[in-house]
Amino acid sequence: MKALDRVDRGLLLDLYGSLLTDRQREIWHLYYLEDWSLAEISEFKGISRAAVYDVLERTERALADYEVRLGLLAAWQSRRQVLAELVAAVAALPPDTPGLSRIRPLVRRLAEEEGLSDV
Repeated sequence: MKALDRVDRGLLLDLYGSLLTDRQREIWHLYYLEDWSLAEISEFKGISRAAVYDVLERTERALADYEVRLGLLAAWQSRRQVLAELVAAVAALPPDTPGLSRIRPLVRRLAEEEGLSDV
């Protein structure tokens, strides 16, 4: 799996966070989503920075493994791409296309549900 960026890490936590331990989820959240340092987390949790780092590494491996096995993030990204292409195709149709007045609101609703608010 490719190196994860901050957005992908947040999405993976949303998708698979319930499969993590409370400790993994909390440390991951503090580090990647709240932008705490290893030192801040170690002081807050009463553990060493090395222990925080180890939890983060194990958690990243676990999340990557869940994604390899289940593919929820890849499927979501694929759906968004197809939907973006559908939105563009519908926008390119001539205004007098039969049924367009029924299709356009449905596509817009799907796009909004998927977070494609720029339609």
